[in-house]
Amino acid sequence: MGEAYTVNSESKKESFKEFVDELYTKKPYITFTYQHGKPRTPAQNNAMHVFCEDIAKRCNDAGYWYTVSSPILKADIETPWTKERVKKLMWMAVQQAMYPDTTSTRDLTTEQMVLVADTLALHLSETHDIYVKFPTKDDIDGNKTRRSG
Repeated sequence: MGEAYTVNSESKKESFKEFVDELYTKKPYITFTYQHGKPRTPAQNNAMHVFCEDIAKRCNDAGYWYTVSSPILKADIETPWTKERVKKLMWMAVQQAMYPDTTSTRDLTTEQMVLVADTLALHLSETHDIYVKFPTKDDIDGNKTRRSG
């Protein structure tokens, strides 16, 4: 199993260099991968799922249901949006248009997560009068309190 290091200061950079030197002395064949930018946080991951769930609910409530088409069905069928459908069909479409090299939400930095959410929210508000916002930590914590209370 690998290890992860965050290098965001001179002292951490020096510490990482020492680690690499020690590791190379023990095992002289090492592969390193790196990522620019701060990766999304677990809280952002939770917020993204709440955001997608909110979009699904608001689309359904507004009468914008998901249409399933298939030759076997012979006619289109409207079904409710789900959090998973929103993530796959809306979020990922916007994400990949903005960041073509990404294949998963795990590939996004914290800043990219916010930009994808803002882009999707703006589109929904301008085209369908559906207003959503990416939840803050307080929004998520408030939802937990309301659900458990």
